[in-house]
Amino acid sequence: YSGPRPAQPTAAAADAAAPATRREPPPLISGSDDAGRSYASLETLWTEQARHHREYYAANERWWDEDGYGGGSDEEAMIGDGGSEEDIEHSLRLLDGLKARRPALAFGSALDGGSGVGRVTKHVLLRRFERVCLVEPCARWLKQSRRYLGNKRAGKCAFVHARLEELEAPSARPAAAAAAAQLFDLVWVQWTLQYLVDAHVVVALRSLASRLSAGGVLVVKENKPCAAGGGGGGAAPGLAFRVDTPSGPHGRYDVTRPDEHHEWLFACAGLEVEHAESGCVGGEVTAWVLVR
Repeated sequence: YSGPRPAQPTAAAADAAAPATRREPPPLISGSDDAGRSYASLETLWTEQARHHREYYAANERWWDEDGYGGGSDEEAMIGDGGSEEDIEHSLRLLDGLKARRPALAFGSALDGGSGVGRVTKHVLLRRFERVCLVEPCARWLKQSRRYLGNKRAGKCAFVHARLEELEAPSARPAAAAAAAQLFDLVWVQWTLQYLVDAHVVVALRSLASRLSAGGVLVVKENKPCAAGGGGGGAAPGLAFRVDTPSGPHGRYDVTRPDEHHEWLFACAGLEVEHAESGCVGGEVTAWVLVR
């Protein structure tokens, strides 16, 4: 682990065993965490992620197994509040706008990456697509998703227990390997990248993008840093990343990244931003449509 490994200029030049380089250096972004530590740069963040990413993931596994955000419903356990309706309406508009701009884009199959209980699959993807493959690392929530969706919806779905950054790993479960061998018209990843360290964001996006059918697109929706939050290293509020650590009050690891941070990681994964909507869902979320 040495931080994100950007895409090589050509596929022929790619060498998975060697660190890759980009013409553009990482953006000058700083940040802070819930323990009061400041990170002067992305490289400083990557150093911490390299040291601790295994314990971060172990803490997150426990946190999701213990009910995630809690609350009175499966959806609240996924997103931390009852505000799912506004997000669902935005996602449907996003897909309808995508179809209007790309009328030739097939809406046959979709992959829901980091699907949780299946909230996006149930309320968004199955309302526009014929089939959905749910990929979720927490066995508890993947099992619950079948009940949450109900028999009719679940019959249109495949359920894969896997981490996104390990879909194509040699040790991947057979179902994960089978999912990695399929092609999808759309891949949807929402409120999931925040739980991955930067290098694994790039690995996951590369893997998911490789499963797009011709003309397919990848949609990412993630939170923006709170404008009221302070930035380490003198960064303007809202323009710095914010880290929650397992030792902090939330008991989990996640990184809320500014748009420039995300978009550099997208470029590392060999993806281009075709369309972006910033400040949606109550002003707290950015949505991107990405293409290879």
